[in-house]
Amino acid sequence: MRCPFLLLALLLIPLGAEALAADVPQLAGCTTKVFDEIRRTRTWSGKAPGGCPASIAVEKRANGVVVTAWTTRNVDGGWVKTAFSSAMGYGEIARKKELAAASRDIVARAKHLERCLESINTANDPLDCRDRATKSYIAGEESGVENDRIVWLDDNGRHTVVEYAFGNTEPTPSPPADLLDGQQLPPGVIIDLRVNR
Repeated sequence: MRCPFLLLALLLIPLGAEALAADVPQLAGCTTKVFDEIRRTRTWSGKAPGGCPASIAVEKRANGVVVTAWTTRNVDGGWVKTAFSSAMGYGEIARKKELAAASRDIVARAKHLERCLESINTANDPLDCRDRATKSYIAGEESGVENDRIVWLDDNGRHTVVEYAFGNTEPTPSPPADLLDGQQLPPGVIIDLRVNR
């Protein structure tokens, strides 16, 4: 049974301060490669782009696409999962120059979120970012403790969110939380990028 509780910031200092926040820009790069693939092929292949060591999920929304990239690593006493989610509108994806500008925006926001996550993990200070944390105690077929933190920029800008989770539960943790309650696309789905000009 899961019992989520809002954590005090001091309780969320992760297993090992090498918080894997450095993964955030790399994960952001993975998401921008997926957006570029969608622009070129009009489909989602279902595979991580070359040079991207992450799992990928793609969600279609009314106004665009959300791509989430995540890695899960085993550490002493448990696991750590780092995820990055970003969004682009159909018009941005369809036009090469707009896609390039949106990709630069995503990478810049990811670097900002990386600084905030590093600050949270070292000094319990989210800087100018917003964050939400939960702790779940699990008993039953699997048992242990899971900690989950979501970090975002509260600036009415592009959707970019980091999820940082760690715990000692078995088996390997599930994919990242569905940050926007969307539905993941299966590989090969055609994505219509037509926009009204």
